Amino acid sequence: MLARLAARGHSTGLVQTQVFPSAFTISMYPGRSLGALRLEDGTAVDLEDIGSVYWRNFGGVEAESTRATRGTPADIAYYDSMACLRTWFQARNQTRWFNSWEAFQSHQEKPHQLALVAREGVRIPHTYIGNDPERILAFARMVPELIFKPVYGGSHTQRITGRHLAGEHLAKALKQAPITLQEFVDGTNVRTYAIGEQCFTAELHSDQVDFRADSGTRVVPIATPPGVAAAAAAVMRVLGLRWTAIDWRRSRDGEYFFLEANPSPMFGAFERQSGYPITDVLIDAMTA
Repeated sequence: MLARLAARGHSTGLVQTQVFPSAFTISMYPGRSLGALRLEDGTAVDLEDIGSVYWRNFGGVEAESTRATRGTPADIAYYDSMACLRTWFQARNQTRWFNSWEAFQSHQEKPHQLALVAREGVRIPHTYIGNDPERILAFARMVPELIFKPVYGGSHTQRITGRHLAGEHLAKALKQAPITLQEFVDGTNVRTYAIGEQCFTAELHSDQVDFRADSGTRVVPIATPPGVAAAAAAVMRVLGLRWTAIDWRRSRDGEYFFLEANPSPMFGAFERQSGYPITDVLIDAMTA
């Protein structure tokens, strides 16, 4: 992104939060529309002059690696650093974030994201989230084909087996963390990159339940169905997204089920395999 922006004549800077506060500085004056960054290379940038921010990911802050018991100097440093960054992330000025802190947080709280999207009338698979063994077993009886995945994220989707639901195994696992159980929709994985009002959609062909675990996944571009484009617009509106990658599961009878919307998706491999101009369209949106 930095290279392509520079090639198109735009001034850019790189902020790596995981080296804050030792390697770059932030200055802010609450109540006054003033503030500045001093980047790692020494470049000074007024916050009011930042037109857009492309947010690839959030790597936390430097103090996170040395954070210890609550109230220790390292712990206080972590919270102070995070509070400073979050204040900048949520500043109400002319900077356009791709995407906002609020959108990023929504993605970390996937149950909340699913609920918001479902309220917009976008169909989601039958889903249970929690750690009550009795309710989990009841849900499994009601929805015989299930997958499970983390509530927060961080690992791949798997199919539920009898071993997972065995009493001792289930009880032990649920005392460590809640889980997400979801109806397995027999069909095809589909991904839509939505940037503003433009949509780029492709089927993701894989024999595995989670295509991300399959290095042989094939990307097959397709036209975005009108219903999917409308659903994508609703998802972006309710989640406050300027751009996103939405994962769908299309059933064998052609119905689309929303799985998740990523506010900071990777797209290099998808762009190469599909031929879609994701980078340039995203830069167009950032610099319009």
